[in-house]
Amino acid sequence: MDEISARPRLSLCMIVKDEVNCLQRCIDSVKDIVDEIVIVDTGSTDGTLDLAKRYASKMAHIAWIDDFSYARNISIDMATGDWILILDADNYIKNEFCSYLLQLITKPNMLAYQLMIRDHYDGIYCDLYLNTRLFRRMPSVMYTGRVHEQVTPSLLEIVKSDPTWRCDILKNIIIEHDGYMQQRIKEDKRSRNISLLTKALEDDPSDIYRRYRLALALGAQTDIGFHHLSIALEALLHLSHQEIQERAFAHELMGNVALSLVGGKEPKKALQICAVAESLFSNHPVLSFVKALSYYLTQNFDKSLSSANEALAMGWPPGSFVCNPNRLREDIYLLISRLLRKRGEHSWAVNTLRKAVAEFPDSRRLIHALIRSALAVKMPWVALDEGAKWMKSNGVDTECLLLCADAAEMHGEASSAARWRSLAGKSAA
Repeated sequence: MDEISARPRLSLCMIVKDEVNCLQRCIDSVKDIVDEIVIVDTGSTDGTLDLAKRYASKMAHIAWIDDFSYARNISIDMATGDWILILDADNYIKNEFCSYLLQLITKPNMLAYQLMIRDHYDGIYCDLYLNTRLFRRMPSVMYTGRVHEQVTPSLLEIVKSDPTWRCDILKNIIIEHDGYMQQRIKEDKRSRNISLLTKALEDDPSDIYRRYRLALALGAQTDIGFHHLSIALEALLHLSHQEIQERAFAHELMGNVALSLVGGKEPKKALQICAVAESLFSNHPVLSFVKALSYYLTQNFDKSLSSANEALAMGWPPGSFVCNPNRLREDIYLLISRLLRKRGEHSWAVNTLRKAVAEFPDSRRLIHALIRSALAVKMPWVALDEGAKWMKSNGVDTECLLLCADAAEMHGEASSAARWRSLAGKSAA
């Protein structure tokens, strides 16, 4: 108790609804470091209330009025700690990060921290992005926005009025989030978010962030989604450079517009957006890939290869770009191999795809590309070796069997080729 009383008090603030399957895990992950637990329930009917009562220092039951900020602000108003930690029921923090959180709130002149959120999607891949989840409790600190609510604008106002306050970004503390796991989805979040974002824009049509989020919810590649994305970008570019840089989503917005433009075969416009984004922010593999693809479409193959290699060499920083990071890396490998073949460097193209298959050993499209490249450069033994290894680990693949048959035939093994084709016929049947 002496150690707890010697440091600033930390309040966990949560809003919940029908979270009985995950609330216990969330609370267990941080109950030893928080001084109070504030839970605001918006209409649970599944036993969440009984579970929450066992742990909550304070509780409130409110009607849901299609406004996440309203519920968040009630939880903050009920808190008495010096600092606020925001978690949702489908969040949890691994034990190794907890003691560090307590160190953070003892630092003088610190106002808030952005922590890393790791989204899990059906166990296939994760997204990483930053979000302000730890901040001082002060009267003027509050959330805004019906959905994708933000506390950052109120924090920035405090910093502008008193520059001695500091906000920091911490990429080494991770909050896990598996609310997008299929088995845990209890409502159609996409439809809900579209509805709330539409209402938010009716309230304030100039809200760039909500328009951007609406575009992503609708699908950036759809006509209506890209329409909203374009409006959001136009409004963003009317701001000063400093105002753009203060908006954490601005880099993602420009990157996603560039992705949509190059996907729609508008490489020159995509390159213009990339140039603006890079002048205001650091580079990102998405931007380098967009440049690589744009240069490829405009027949500038040397610049395309340079940009593709640049993208491949980068790590994946946090950000909600509308692409799967692993899928993007596969696309980069495929583009590099295509460019190397255009330059007549067929062996290098094969080696690039061998590296890609080693990194993504279950990728069907990469193994097919590797075998075709090996055949094109008259390396049938490589095609047979890689195809056989892949199918041993990943199971029978009709197309892979047929490609291996071609490789055996090229290698002068007619009986093996016939056997591969026979297996392919049985597989297709």
